[in-house]
Amino acid sequence: MECQLQRLPEAGNELGPVERARAAIRRAVAALARKAGKAARDPSLVLERLRPARQPDAAPRPAPAIPAPLRLEPGERVRVKDLDSIRATLDPVGDCEGLGFMPVQEAFCGGEYAVRSRVETFFDERTRRMLRIRNTVILDGVFCEPPASGPEDYAGCQRSCFLFWKEAWLERVSPS
Repeated sequence: MECQLQRLPEAGNELGPVERARAAIRRAVAALARKAGKAARDPSLVLERLRPARQPDAAPRPAPAIPAPLRLEPGERVRVKDLDSIRATLDPVGDCEGLGFMPVQEAFCGGEYAVRSRVETFFDERTRRMLRIRNTVILDGVFCEPPASGPEDYAGCQRSCFLFWKEAWLERVSPS
């Protein structure tokens, strides 16, 4: 029996600018919907959010600082950077080169892991298309396991998916 995974690299398509924009809009709308739900439960949150926006001297956020790719290979040891360093790589939407950093990933900051594999292509279940991705790896033993009581949309999901990690969020650990 032939597995679909054997043919994934042949089926890949690059994510175009329109698709990237649509994905960013979907994420922004989902974030607004979550915030609207929170505001409905606690209207004081709205006032807290409006106060900083009224300040005319608020500095614009600097452009994300994305370091050169590490070109990591399976088996290499890496350390997940601290949260502030990762946030410096994120654009205003919360993405690094189109890949979002999820709150569940924060728990792995500072941890050391082995690179399981590079990710060059993946299957997007929503669009049912193969897509290419760059400078991304999967780490051994690192899975998405959101808490059942968490505030996120995916709270309680038991799928245990691998998390994608941009190389900009990682640093090599010298072999000891």
